[in-house]
Amino acid sequence: MVSNPMPLYNVIFGLLNGVPGWVTILFGFLLSLSQVLHLNYIVGKHEVLYKNSYLPALFYMLFLAIIPEFLSIHPVLIANTILIFVLDKLFKIYKNPGPMSLVFDVCFLIGVATLFYLPAISFFLLFAISVLILKTFSWRDWIVGLTGLLLPFFFTFVYYFWVDGIAELSEKFFLDNIRHLWNTQGLVLQGYRITLGLISIIFLLTLMRIRQNFYKNATRIRNFQQVIFIFLGVALMSLMFTSGSAEVYRFSILVIPLSTMISYYFLAAKKNWWVEFLFWCMVGVMVFNYVNVM
Repeated sequence: MVSNPMPLYNVIFGLLNGVPGWVTILFGFLLSLSQVLHLNYIVGKHEVLYKNSYLPALFYMLFLAIIPEFLSIHPVLIANTILIFVLDKLFKIYKNPGPMSLVFDVCFLIGVATLFYLPAISFFLLFAISVLILKTFSWRDWIVGLTGLLLPFFFTFVYYFWVDGIAELSEKFFLDNIRHLWNTQGLVLQGYRITLGLISIIFLLTLMRIRQNFYKNATRIRNFQQVIFIFLGVALMSLMFTSGSAEVYRFSILVIPLSTMISYYFLAAKKNWWVEFLFWCMVGVMVFNYVNVM
């Protein structure tokens, strides 16, 4: 397990720290499996791709396993579970006649994710941009959104006030985190440059294919694809913020948008031999990464 000073993750860390190793492994496996199934479900339910497929689940599983550090229990693993719920509720906002409860839920979940992983606060930007894409502008969205975002912090403050832990909350959980928040070390994914290079090439091919087919899709699908792209941009921005050293596991924040976008490329590909070659290249890189760390 990876240690992290954020309040809710600290609770999980404390609960799992003294249990047998197989319990921790089982917890991580079930959490990862739930993310795989949930993401594939919402991509299919909202028709983010132009037809239903199990490719998002396949690539989510592949990207989650491609780097050994991703499979440990770490804050991003738990935050990703919450962010998939955020994505689902963002999609539900589209043409919804009463979206205020969804707006509140989205920002409340972002606040909860932040209590596990501080850089997740940047996903409020995902809400701010996505709500402008999915519905007409309303100042009430911002008021309700900010209320939802701040409510988990309010509950946390009240709890630590009652247990006389305000000093610990402010110093250990927040001030110490914020002092070391800006950290651009390791943005080139040291030790995994082959992996980064291969995924970057496939992602560029994906962008070209999405651009080529963008206006052939329905308006709803185009809007959802823009939300996924914004998700990726915010996730990349969050990599510059970390609570200490440049942990490799923080790159797993990219798994949700990458698995969805690259699934589109493989689904729309016309040459089966080419996408099969790219897939087995990724599998080969994954095997190389595990052999390399042994």
